Amino acid sequence: MSRKRRVAWVRLLGMVLSLGLLIWLLARQDWGRLLAALRLMPVWVLFLAFALYLAGQFANAARWLVLLQAQDAPVGYGRLLRLVFAGAFASNFLPSTIGGDALRLVGLTRLIANPGMAAASIVLDRFMNVLSYVTVLPVAGSMLVRFSDGGFVWGGVWMSWRGRMEAWLSTRWQELLRALKLWQRKKGALVGAFGVSWFSIFVIFCALWLLARGLGIPVAFYQVMGINALTYLLTLLPITFNGLGVREVAIVSLYVQVGATSEQALALALISRLMLMAETLPGAFWVAEAFSGERSSSCYNQTV
Repeated sequence: MSRKRRVAWVRLLGMVLSLGLLIWLLARQDWGRLLAALRLMPVWVLFLAFALYLAGQFANAARWLVLLQAQDAPVGYGRLLRLVFAGAFASNFLPSTIGGDALRLVGLTRLIANPGMAAASIVLDRFMNVLSYVTVLPVAGSMLVRFSDGGFVWGGVWMSWRGRMEAWLSTRWQELLRALKLWQRKKGALVGAFGVSWFSIFVIFCALWLLARGLGIPVAFYQVMGINALTYLLTLLPITFNGLGVREVAIVSLYVQVGATSEQALALALISRLMLMAETLPGAFWVAEAFSGERSSSCYNQTV
């Protein structure tokens, strides 16, 4: 069996398993209590939380702009913002063969003449986002220890998929090292991009804390930070479609540990999932734009 076919089958199996987890989670809920929890949510909280999710996308575009400006790439913020939304939309709604980062790369190579640097900027942009979440992991340490109900499950998942995960991590690490070579003399840009990245996740923490409190979950802000960091990193594992199922099970398991009912935690998981999808809908208007126009043949000053 070819490597591509093996990857496709592994991903398909992962999707089936994760959807099975989600169905199992939904089937064991008391839907009357879940709807009661949803009715407690103030409408203003929903609007404010959604605005914060959108602010995160604007910050993502700013982070990418900082990295590209360090290489003197002639790209404006507005175009990058449209590519960020289009890429997020592709990740959520289009077939898995059309990934969000691939779409961003196609769009960027129509704006600048260096496809290698364009690809490296996307790798580094993604890494900055992951790194900002990694800095929150110490906050999540105690919660991970208390994650007793799911510890056996996630340990089994790791053992079952260990080879593929290690290969995936190794590939991402090599891509990152190649990308960092282009920015090795641009430390100011790296620091600036990391600062913007931290802001982009901070607004998500705020949104989730507002939603959790609106549902009556007695959770502290630092606990929201830790749980969100753990669930985000779980969704990066290449075994599911955008973390569907895995994310929801993790959210319910972790929020129950800090005092939520199962129904409150599931309500939070579903609302935040809907917001994650809804915030990317503007990207539907700009997917075609990423593929339109001629590739750029202009040159620019690139100092490495």
